[in-house]
Amino acid sequence: MRRPVRFACLAIGLLAACSRHGGGGTGGPAPAGTSARAVLVRAEAAAAEGRARRARAEAAGILAAQGLAAERNATAARDGLPPGTLGDADADGYAELEWTHMLPAEDVALLDKAPPVLHIGNRRGSQFGTLHTVAALDGRKVRLPGYVVPLGSDDAGRMNEFFFVPFYGACIHVPPPPPNMMVHVTLARGVDAPQLWDPFWLKGVLRIETTRNSMAASAYAMHDAVLTPYSDDDMQNLRNAFE
Repeated sequence: MRRPVRFACLAIGLLAACSRHGGGGTGGPAPAGTSARAVLVRAEAAAAEGRARRARAEAAGILAAQGLAAERNATAARDGLPPGTLGDADADGYAELEWTHMLPAEDVALLDKAPPVLHIGNRRGSQFGTLHTVAALDGRKVRLPGYVVPLGSDDAGRMNEFFFVPFYGACIHVPPPPPNMMVHVTLARGVDAPQLWDPFWLKGVLRIETTRNSMAASAYAMHDAVLTPYSDDDMQNLRNAFE
C-alpha cells in the first residue's frame, strides 16, 4: 500500500516544479517584451518616427525653396525687375525669360487685341504693338525659346542674321508679334538655315535696340548669340511616337 503513495507524491512534486517554471516545459518564462502586443507597439513607433522624419525633410525643402525664391526676387527687385521676371539660370548664367515679360505692364493688355495667328495662305499680316521695352532687361544674360525668321547669310550662304519670335511663321505668312516680343539676332558664325517650325533656344546678352526692315520692327537685339535646338521630354516622346 506504500507504492501508490510514493507515486502520488512524485506526481505532486512534478506539478509543483512545472508551476514554478511557467508550465508547458518551455524551459523558463517568456523574455520580457516579446509578446505580439509589444512587437506591434515597437512597429507603430518606428513608423511614426519615419513619418516625422519625412515631414521634417519636406518642411526643410519647402523652406529652402522659399528662401531661394525670396533671394531671387530680392535680387531682381534691386536690379529694377519685378519679381518672377527671370527664371532659373543655367550652368552658364543665362536665365530663362518668358516672352510676355519683355513687355511693360501697360503693353500686356494689348495682347488681348492681337490678331489671331492662322497658318493659312502666304499673305503677311500687319504688325501691331509698340516699341516700349523693359529697361532693366538691357544687358541681361537670358535664354528664350522660340523660332527663327531668316534675314541674312554669310558668303557661304549660311544664315547669320534673323528675327527670333515666339511662334513659327511670324513675319512670313502670319502677323508678326509686337516689336517688343521680337529679337533681332546676329551670329558670330553662320549656321544652316532651319525650317520655320523648328524650335530653338536663343542664348545671349539682351539689348534694347530698334531694328526695322520690310518684314517688321523689333525692339530688342542680341549680337554674337548662340542658337541651340530646343527639346524637352514631352517633345521627344511625341517624336518617338511617330518615328
